[in-house]
Amino acid sequence: MEWYNGRAKRSSESAGLYTAPNSDMTYTTPSRLTPLKFGNGGNYNYPLLPPSCGNSYYDVGGYTTSAGPRSTYSAESGSYYSSQSPLYCSDWVYFAGAETDCVALSSYKEDFTNKLQIVHGVSYSGDSREDSNADSVSMGSPGGPQSLESEDGFEFYKVAEIPTDYPITNLQWDPSIASGGNGNTERLAASSEVFRLYEVDHETLDRNNNFNISQTHILANNTNTTSACGSSNSGTVSATGNSWKNDSTTINTFPPVTSFDWNKKDPSIIITSSVDTTCTIWDLNRSHQLSTGLNTKTDTASVKTQLIAHDSEVFDVKFIHDSTNIFASVGNDGSIRVFDLRSLEHSTIIYEPPTTAPKSGSGVKSNNSSLQHNSHALLKLSTSNVDQHHLAAVGVNSNQVKIIDMRMPGIPVARLDGSFDGVNNAAINSIKWHPNSNFLLTGGDDCQALVWDCNSLPAVGAGSNEPAVIDVPVLGYEAESEVNNVSWRTGSGDWMGVVAGKGFQAVLL
Repeated sequence: MEWYNGRAKRSSESAGLYTAPNSDMTYTTPSRLTPLKFGNGGNYNYPLLPPSCGNSYYDVGGYTTSAGPRSTYSAESGSYYSSQSPLYCSDWVYFAGAETDCVALSSYKEDFTNKLQIVHGVSYSGDSREDSNADSVSMGSPGGPQSLESEDGFEFYKVAEIPTDYPITNLQWDPSIASGGNGNTERLAASSEVFRLYEVDHETLDRNNNFNISQTHILANNTNTTSACGSSNSGTVSATGNSWKNDSTTINTFPPVTSFDWNKKDPSIIITSSVDTTCTIWDLNRSHQLSTGLNTKTDTASVKTQLIAHDSEVFDVKFIHDSTNIFASVGNDGSIRVFDLRSLEHSTIIYEPPTTAPKSGSGVKSNNSSLQHNSHALLKLSTSNVDQHHLAAVGVNSNQVKIIDMRMPGIPVARLDGSFDGVNNAAINSIKWHPNSNFLLTGGDDCQALVWDCNSLPAVGAGSNEPAVIDVPVLGYEAESEVNNVSWRTGSGDWMGVVAGKGFQAVLL
């Protein structure tokens, strides 16, 4: 695998590289980002550990591996979208029905002025771009000026926006979009203080000449009516037949939703996790209308099942590949648990944290002594998109990713060492499996998005009591600030998206 760098003109909310419907957006010139290139033929070098992030992590100087000195190169980078606010979550899908790329982005601000933005990308190839645009693009590269004819990229522009009070913790497009979907409508979901579903209508424009985006569902745990023993049909507000106002007073009485997963095999099923120790499975086919404070109607789905999944907060939950019944969860107790909806009397704990202190370099120490979390807590979970066996999880303030094979519970089959043998103390913030293979993408506070090869993990029954250590990624990308989120272009996986600072960067593999 090798980087190919498509340079395009940078877009933003006030200045962009594509004329959206009824928009006066103009062309601008991109700034520099630095991708990284590693050795070929399996001789991979350590990535650049940039001091330019604004944090004094380390200085590796001339640090080398057995493969030789690290190698890097710089190039002008495009395919970039700039927001006015710091960004946190992202999800990227090719919308076959509308023949366009859709990127969902959410802001992270500590006040009540957050936003959910919908960005469309128009792809281009070098030979399809007009020469008249060439003088607007900086042509600097290590090899000298290059012709636009050899480049591919995206022109990103904002098409919709809606305000949210609290920062969004997870975003996901409707899985049916990748296979066609409705040609005029996009659906996406977001978790925050409650779980919400949104719809983007391509047929109507709002007062800002953007596509109209509306909230269609509100889903929230109602612990006062939820059975503590597991299965419940009254764990949703509307399932009891009561109406309620969509205001902060009512919503703030519910336990916050930490994350969710939209089932790819059956898009009518969604599972959410919450700080109240539960996971809830929702049936979108059974929706009920309720009145809101805005004199509008909002749907809320019925609860299929709600269960207590962990001993404390549940931070993430994911369905197992190609299954509508089996899902896994992680939480503040540091364990990974697997459940089967067909037999909820039992669950399988496939990983529990060690009782001894972690080894040096296995995590990142926190300077905030007031944080009320378990030092072994697992924050992020990702399940393989090509098999039902492999999961990846990363803990709080940690740069170690645990790879679990469900056929060998108890001990991780592999560990991705983001400390690079102890020289990197930056935490990993986001993990995503490739759509079509077992490559894992990570993004962290070291300003890097890294791709790790997990296709050749130890076989079942190998007999080792220690996880295999993978300490060198196969690809890397250096951003200008800490990487908050990473995503793949759903379907093909030929592009990856990197959220850093106020920008979303698309990078072609």
